[in-house]
Amino acid sequence: MKRTQYEPDKMQEKAFAAIANAPLNATELAALWNSYMQYTMFNCVFKQFSQTADDKDVRLIMEDTVNICTKRVAWVAEIFNKEGLPIPIGFSDDDVNWNAPRLFSDAYFLYYLINSNKIAVGINGLSLVTSGRSDVRGFFTHCVDSSMHLFNNAADILLSKGLYVRPPIVSVVKIPSYVKKQDFLGGFLGERRSLLAQEISALFYGIITNNVGKRLLMGFRQTTDSNEVRKYMDRGVNMANNLIDTFSASLTRENVPDPIPWDFMVTDSTTPIFSDKLMMYHTVMVTSAGILNYAASMATSPRHDLMVNYFKAIAEVANYLEDGTNIMIENGWYEEPFRTVDRRDLLNKPEH
Repeated sequence: MKRTQYEPDKMQEKAFAAIANAPLNATELAALWNSYMQYTMFNCVFKQFSQTADDKDVRLIMEDTVNICTKRVAWVAEIFNKEGLPIPIGFSDDDVNWNAPRLFSDAYFLYYLINSNKIAVGINGLSLVTSGRSDVRGFFTHCVDSSMHLFNNAADILLSKGLYVRPPIVSVVKIPSYVKKQDFLGGFLGERRSLLAQEISALFYGIITNNVGKRLLMGFRQTTDSNEVRKYMDRGVNMANNLIDTFSASLTRENVPDPIPWDFMVTDSTTPIFSDKLMMYHTVMVTSAGILNYAASMATSPRHDLMVNYFKAIAEVANYLEDGTNIMIENGWYEEPFRTVDRRDLLNKPEH
């Protein structure tokens, strides 16, 4: 029978086998290491959320998330063990005070879950398409699929409870046309054009993500015993407020509604829940994601005033990220990712 174009020949099968048995490359190592760190942390967070949620639907989806994070951690550990690589320290139950009262509302649990899985779909998708080995691609395919599953379920619950904050509904020009003037890019001098739908979307989700991050840092700020960590979280809250104001102003100037405030999402508990190491790692992680979001927003917002706002945001957030990394290093909380062997060190070692 004639072979179809989708049937691999013997040479292809050998090539596939070689790829499957090849050592992990730098991209795969980095993506897997980051996954292990992130999902050991998320495992702690979502396990604590599942124990303190009041609503049954919220509790069930938090438990589902814990099971998925646990599977991801075990999967990465299995790959590392097969490769003879060290398992990262990551995070464990020791980083959580399991007797502490709840710090966030059920609504916040859902928005935290939605926001984290928005980021996860993009990062895991990139890790998938930049990996070669079939087992690694299988892992990140699972991560993308399960993240979409969690996002959809959380969105459905928010919709069913009337808590879903929808993007603005706008009226658009009905006739397709080409841009004819360079002032399409303007935004400082002369008359501004109206916002594009994609610019409204970027501004809206910039406000949403900063609100989610702000509430997280508010909770961390009021439950840490470290003055250094508290000051860092306070700085992050102020930065988020300034960014929310900047993005909101761009919408309200053109009578586009911005999202409602979420002041009800953090409780008044001051009992420490998460270790300072976990809180600092989490803050650095979401700050890194913020830089990626603003870069993407800048790329899809051609109006000059918006581009400048995103450029300033990236610079400010990058500075905050560096300071957070330095705090972690100074306190012995920054776990070093996989890095190449320094050949200069080998040259200085005595012969055996």
